[in-house]
Formats: sequence, C-alpha cells, structure tokens
Amino acid sequence: MDRQTLINLVKTTTNSFEDYPFNGVNSHEKIIWTAMKQVSNKKIIALIFEKDNELMIDLKLEPQHGEIMRNRIGVYPGYHMNKAHWNTILVNKTDVSKNELINMIKESDRLTL
Repeated sequence: MDRQTLINLVKTTTNSFEDYPFNGVNSHEKIIWTAMKQVSNKKIIALIFEKDNELMIDLKLEPQHGEIMRNRIGVYPGYHMNKAHWNTILVNKTDVSKNELINMIKESDRLTL
C-alpha cells in the first residue's frame, strides 16, 4: 500500500480530513506527518508517516486491544505517542489484514470522537 492509498482508506472509513500541522516552514522535522483529523472536533484519528522508507500509521486503541495487537508482526507502541493508547503499524510489514486495519481505524475514530 502507498501513502495516498492509506490516506484515502482513512478518509473513506471515517469522517476525517488530512492536515499537516507538524510540517510548517520553520519545522526541523524531516518526517512528513499526515494527521487525519475528525471533521467534528479536529482531534487526530491517525498519524500517517514514513520513516526509514517504511509506511506507518499511528492509531488509538483501547489499551487491552493495543496490548493484544502488539503481539502481531509489525505492530508497536505508538511512535512519538502515548504508549498506553497509541500503536504504530508498519503498513507493509505486518500480518494485520486490511480488514483488521480498517477495524483498528474505526476504533481510533470512535475513541477520538
């Protein structure tokens, strides 16, 4: 999956829009962060980024669900996020199916409403 396909997947799964709040002109950040935000309250549903040529997405999950998912290949505590609630998925190097990823996106959407 490529970055734009992942952005479109989040958009079609949730009522969200993409934003780039961490990549301003004066930013020293080398990673391009796509923040997928709730239309209703502007809270972040997902962060999409590439690091070391790997496409990743940060999603908020119930802590118990996050712990279970971290036993799967390519799922880690959230990169630059609260480790109890956020999880990073290596989109192209995980055994998480597309259907499971969609369900995780929906869970993150629900938890950020």
